Parts: sequence; C-alpha cells; structure tokens
Amino acid sequence: MHQVILLSGPPGSGKSAVAEAICERFDRMLHVEVDTLRHWVKAGYRHPWAGDHQTEEQRLLATRNASAIARESIAMRYAVVIDDVVLPEEAARYRAALTGLPAFVHLVTLLPRLDVTLARDRERATSIPDRARALHEELAQAAADGTLPGYVLDNSDDANAALTADRVLDAVARGDAVLLAPVG
Repeated sequence: MHQVILLSGPPGSGKSAVAEAICERFDRMLHVEVDTLRHWVKAGYRHPWAGDHQTEEQRLLATRNASAIARESIAMRYAVVIDDVVLPEEAARYRAALTGLPAFVHLVTLLPRLDVTLARDRERATSIPDRARALHEELAQAAADGTLPGYVLDNSDDANAALTADRVLDAVARGDAVLLAPVG
C-alpha cells in the first residue's frame, strides 16, 4: 500500500487516533501530524485561524512540508497518513503539491455530529470549542455544497478509532476518496 491518505476533520473528530490505528495495520507507514509541522515555526508563529497574511503563509508552508515528507516517504516505499484540517482551499493546495506522485492520494474527512465533535474536543488538552464548532460548520457546509473533495465519513457512532480506521480503509479500497490518481 504505497499511497497517501489525507485524514481531515475538525478538532475532536478523531483524526490522530484514527491515523495511528491505520498505521498499526501496515509495516511501512508514516503518520504526519500537520499541527506538529506548524509548531516548527518558533519565531512569528500564528494560529491557523488568525486570518492574516502570515497565517496564510504558514498554512501553505505546513501543507508543502507535509507534502514533501509524503513525496520522500513514497519514494522510499512507505505509505503516509497526513492528519490535518483540510478545507477546500487546503485540498487544492495538497492537490497541487502532490501532483505527479506515483501513488494514489485519498482525502477522507471525519465529520461526526456536532455534539459528538464538541464532546470529544473537550477531552483534548488543547480544546478550543469555538474553533471546533466553526470548523465543523465550515466542513459540513463544504460537504453539503459539494466543494469538499474526497469522502466524508460520519464516525459519530463508531465504538473506537480502530473501527473508524477500518471504515476509512474500506472507502479508500473502494476508490471513494481519491483526490489524485498516480502518474506513470
């Protein structure tokens, strides 16, 4: 399985736990947490929602860095799960940065019900309920109006991350989440 899975969703959707559960199923796999890449910026760091020029620049930098790691990993025959909040504009950035990759790129957005998202977000050390709510609403609207590519998965009732990981991998295997097909 030499492919890239972009795993998206609002805070509290289960991205990190599901990414880890996916990685446990394969021998050669990386989990790229884009929040970690964002925090590599030590001087001038901006929160991804700040909305100014420097924020946009850092969001682009994080997308490019995650994509560069994915490219190098695929070249070494590792599969990759990128864990990020992928709004339509980020999906376009990932598509541009990963075009030409000799592997499938899939986008799966985890979108549990809002009440489930907020309850899960409260359990996180970095909970920001207003941000979780805003991102949930933005992703739900993009899914409803057809501007969110890939596959949207309601994991509200999944008993654990392993079950959601199975459902993500099923969508990938069916071809429901393809963002980019391999070149060559």
